[in-house]
Amino acid sequence: HDWLVLDVIPHDKNRVWSPDNLQICDPTRPTTVVAGGPGRRRWEFMRLPGETLADLNQEDRAWELLRPHDIHPANAVLERHTVYTFEARWADTWREGRLLLAGDAAHQMPPFAGQGMCSGIRDALNLTWKLDLVLSGDAHEALLDTYTAERGQHLQRAIESSLRLGGIICEPDPAAAAERDAYMFALLREGTSPLANLPPRALSVGLLMRDGDGTPVTSAGRLVGQGRVRFRGETGLFDQVVGTGFALLTTQDAHPQLDAASLAWCEEIGVRMLRITDDRAADGPIDVVDLDGVYLSQLTESGQTALLVRPDHYVFGGVTGLEEVPRLVAALREGLAGRPVGLQPA
Repeated sequence: HDWLVLDVIPHDKNRVWSPDNLQICDPTRPTTVVAGGPGRRRWEFMRLPGETLADLNQEDRAWELLRPHDIHPANAVLERHTVYTFEARWADTWREGRLLLAGDAAHQMPPFAGQGMCSGIRDALNLTWKLDLVLSGDAHEALLDTYTAERGQHLQRAIESSLRLGGIICEPDPAAAAERDAYMFALLREGTSPLANLPPRALSVGLLMRDGDGTPVTSAGRLVGQGRVRFRGETGLFDQVVGTGFALLTTQDAHPQLDAASLAWCEEIGVRMLRITDDRAADGPIDVVDLDGVYLSQLTESGQTALLVRPDHYVFGGVTGLEEVPRLVAALREGLAGRPVGLQPA
């Protein structure tokens, strides 16, 4: 689909926009209205059958489309206007030797789910810690081969969601739009919605701890939520006060379970060994007070005693007993060395 995209600067900086972001699924002209950053608004109008790109991408036509929204030359500046063709595509591989692709160089998607820039940020978050480990000599170059597989799996789902939303929004046929509306109103009366958020699908490929038949172990590949915690006297979101990198989450101190060599390796690659607790009085050097219950619930729901979380917040693996922590650490070490990531003998 082709859409005319308009960036507008209203003169009235105090004008209230309600709702702030709006998707108008009108078959006579599907329209998007969203905040465009401080002092700016964005309007997007779908090209209808019979319209040419040249006719649509005219300043006079832009003002004509904006007028029903009470936007005109007397109360706003049209900063820019251009036509974009929304596409869905991705590269088959995002790595070739020392060349790696990310963001728009690796994939494009329609904007309907708001996942374009988000996907580029996820690419960077998946890649940066792997590059750091490889360049520092703490991981085999094969670790970079997990990048395409891991991000491609998630990216394709994001594109599918965007296309599904686009199918709802970009319907120009009045009869089909009426059927769509009746269906959606029926779902709303039932208390459900076709636009309900879906839980993020767990990774099933890449750097994950696996059992003997190659299946990811329980909890491996799940995305850990972001919660408020207190750590060493500071309160805030986990990654703000605890920091980034690998994290071994347990409800007891796991240090005594590891030998000196394993402890030294964990320190070398930055594995933080933490005790998660709901005791508000806990203030030990490894104590993380779980103020929102995010991390304790992860441990409880998974039935795991320890979870090893990657720097991009995906669970590498978990074990049911504290005495199995050496197996968990050994599996990560094997994986970073480019060898199979399984439950190896401690």
